[in-house]
Amino acid sequence: MNLTEKQISLFRTLSIIAGIFTMVIAFTMIMSLIQLKSSDPLSSPALVAVYEQFDRDPDNAANAEYVRSLDLVARKAYFTARWQLETGSYLLVIGAALFVLFRWLTYSNEPLIKSKLPPKPVLTESRDRNRSYLVISASAVVVLAVISSFILRPLLPDPGRAGREKVSSSGPAGELPVPDEINFPTFRGAGSRGIAAGEGYPVEWNGNTGENIRWKIPVPKHGKSSPVIWGDKIFLTGADGSALEIYCIDKNTGNILWTGSGSDFPGASAETPESDQEAGMAVPTPAVTEGTVVAIFGNGNLVAYDHDGKLLWATNLGVPEHMYGYSSSLLIWKDLVIIQYDSDTRLAVIAIDLKSGKIRWETPRRGRAVNSSPVLASFEGIPQVIINGSPEVTAFEASTGKEVWTVPGVKNDVAVSPAFNKNFVYVSANYEKLIAIKAGKAPVVAWEDNTYTPDVSSPAATDEFLFISDGTGGIACYDAGSNKVLWENYFSEPFYASPVIADGKVYFLDRKGVMHIVKAAGTYELISQPELGEDADCTPAFSEKRIYIRGINNLYCISND
Repeated sequence: MNLTEKQISLFRTLSIIAGIFTMVIAFTMIMSLIQLKSSDPLSSPALVAVYEQFDRDPDNAANAEYVRSLDLVARKAYFTARWQLETGSYLLVIGAALFVLFRWLTYSNEPLIKSKLPPKPVLTESRDRNRSYLVISASAVVVLAVISSFILRPLLPDPGRAGREKVSSSGPAGELPVPDEINFPTFRGAGSRGIAAGEGYPVEWNGNTGENIRWKIPVPKHGKSSPVIWGDKIFLTGADGSALEIYCIDKNTGNILWTGSGSDFPGASAETPESDQEAGMAVPTPAVTEGTVVAIFGNGNLVAYDHDGKLLWATNLGVPEHMYGYSSSLLIWKDLVIIQYDSDTRLAVIAIDLKSGKIRWETPRRGRAVNSSPVLASFEGIPQVIINGSPEVTAFEASTGKEVWTVPGVKNDVAVSPAFNKNFVYVSANYEKLIAIKAGKAPVVAWEDNTYTPDVSSPAATDEFLFISDGTGGIACYDAGSNKVLWENYFSEPFYASPVIADGKVYFLDRKGVMHIVKAAGTYELISQPELGEDADCTPAFSEKRIYIRGINNLYCISND
């Protein structure tokens, strides 16, 4: 490329600017790393002190609010600094690349210009040599700055990865809920584990064109509850103010078979308590078993219907007081309906007799109200209801409500339900940390990490892998037995729906209704990204090679046939 002297002068100037830019970014990054290394906001004495005070008195509401606020500020400061450092790394590469490009353009053309000029005096040649030495030195400084910043980057303090010994996954394994190819009975499937049985589920569809959309129906009333399935029937809920409803829908045709009321019974509450306005009163997902479906709403109304639409029983558990509203989904274990009841004035796990609607047992819980949902697992031969609370993770014996084990958990606003496999229980909260617990009568925190901390979407785990999606658009796969991130990827939209593992794949549904389908493996492989055509926050249900997704307005049946 032959350039004019003016162009060469321009590129020479641009190379100087790029070099200065790169050195400034590198210096700023190095100083920030040193500062974070010496004064980590997550380990500040003030934060540690309030944590200790909160651990001594977890039921103090005022103290809890102060801890939450201070912790949130510290977490935001940490993750903002981390984002700035990661962004700075890319800026360094760009700046260095531009510097090299502009220097190459300058030096590759300077001989052409010099050949056309008269010979220079010795003094001028000496000045040029000095300038060349200066350029070479500056180039070396830029390269060293880039290298050193990347070397120092891993030194960023990460308390979630420190101070824990690796715990072996050997020992008595837990018994896992068995997914059913036909029935998808609770939020996230059997045991609320996030795993579906069967194979042949679609990986391509388009809600706008109708590709692989077997049917699509409008849901009569708004709600964020996810669909559940028993046999040929789908159940989900909706609400409009104090008008609460449960719907039974034919799985094959999309016809609404019947609508049941969640508010028209003696003793029903007509209140619409404070809640997140975007969520509403129909956030908890119902639970269904042979012959009976049970639904709970944001005002504590609890109703049970048979599969033909007959009201079996109804009661009100008391109106929950919670700034974000009540959102915990139901479980059914044998003849018991398991309820995680969270209110600012009452924290409990409750078992209701499936046939009569009477309370069989109720166990108070410590801490403060959260928005997670319980899971049902079995460790050491004991079926357990496990709750990601604040500040504790607690397991209760499903048959009696007796507390089996508890460990310190997360302290922020908790909306993420636990994930589990035969060895570990995993819990998290946004801006805080991910915790893996070796479950049992003597539980041990196996490892912690704060790289990925989902805020609404709940993880799903196999014995080998833990899959996570978060509110920033990130998805990740961890080694289930350690805090090693095996792969990670970022998309433009956040995730509220929880991932579901099915047929060797993980289905991640973002808030715009795009499903990101990846291989359920330790290496990242994106299979497809089909679009629903409308926003979606609800977790899909899987049954007999079909996927059922509730969008913001419609319910979809997606099928290859």
